[in-house]
Amino acid sequence: MAEEKKTILVLGGSGYLGQFLVSSLAPLHKVAFTFHSTDEPQLPGCPQAFWVNLATGEGLHTVFDTLGPVDVVINCAAVSQPALCDKHPEAARALNVPTQLLEAMDIHRCATDADPLLIFFSTDQVYDGSHANWKEDEACHPVNTYGCTKVEAEKAIQERWPNHVILRSSIIYGPQSHQPVSRSLFLQFMHRVLRMRKPTTFFVDEYRNPIYIHDIIKIVMLLVLHAHDLPTLSAHKVFNMGGPQRFSRAEMALELAAFLHMDPEGIVLSAPASSVHRSTPSPADISMNSSRLIEALGIELTPFSEALSQIPLD
Repeated sequence: MAEEKKTILVLGGSGYLGQFLVSSLAPLHKVAFTFHSTDEPQLPGCPQAFWVNLATGEGLHTVFDTLGPVDVVINCAAVSQPALCDKHPEAARALNVPTQLLEAMDIHRCATDADPLLIFFSTDQVYDGSHANWKEDEACHPVNTYGCTKVEAEKAIQERWPNHVILRSSIIYGPQSHQPVSRSLFLQFMHRVLRMRKPTTFFVDEYRNPIYIHDIIKIVMLLVLHAHDLPTLSAHKVFNMGGPQRFSRAEMALELAAFLHMDPEGIVLSAPASSVHRSTPSPADISMNSSRLIEALGIELTPFSEALSQIPLD
């Protein structure tokens, strides 16, 4: 039996994650996406695109009025650079805490009786980094503004929109997006450093679980498939979403060098995070236990070396 075609709205569809989600969902569903700070991206499948200011709500009501009843709303729009959030905390909060979206969804529900599943991308930076292998039920005490805005966002969603799933994502890596994005991608940055043989410092004592973009697509596809019967999969609504390996940045760079058969000597310079002055606090160890998500969806996550074999880097 063919999968039921759903109406899906992707907020932040012009970003790295958003482009992959839109391009993957568009062949199977009626997909629309929003963009704001870029020109309208031309994505495969010709999905509908709407200019929206999520901080003020401008344009949101037009989107919902145009689409009619929506089955799934995916929010991957955010100010996700911690330093930028610390520099402009109010602007970061206005975008990262989806107050305007929740209000628009309330109005949409009243007008259409639709109760869309809200898939919200949070972050591993909700944790304070004081130990390894974080679990979802542990207390969140973020050390920077970015993490604080995401904790506030999670609480707002939990209070106002019961039909939700929150995915606490680690650093995302994968191939280049269909259209270039403004921020540097860590995998491509490491590859460029190695190719140019440019000595670069990578921290040895900050840990995360980098996750492959195609694993995220697989996760979202399954959530969309079960959008109307999620309680049959899991009673939980908050999930860690990290890859299967705990890595420091230095370890990632060394593994990439080994995969490329490049000598990292003199290029990958390992150092503690304390060796560099940073104005924005960064948690030391926000590696996560993602077994709740793996068990709920019955999936396997891709090891870094295996993902590298699938990613065109040249």
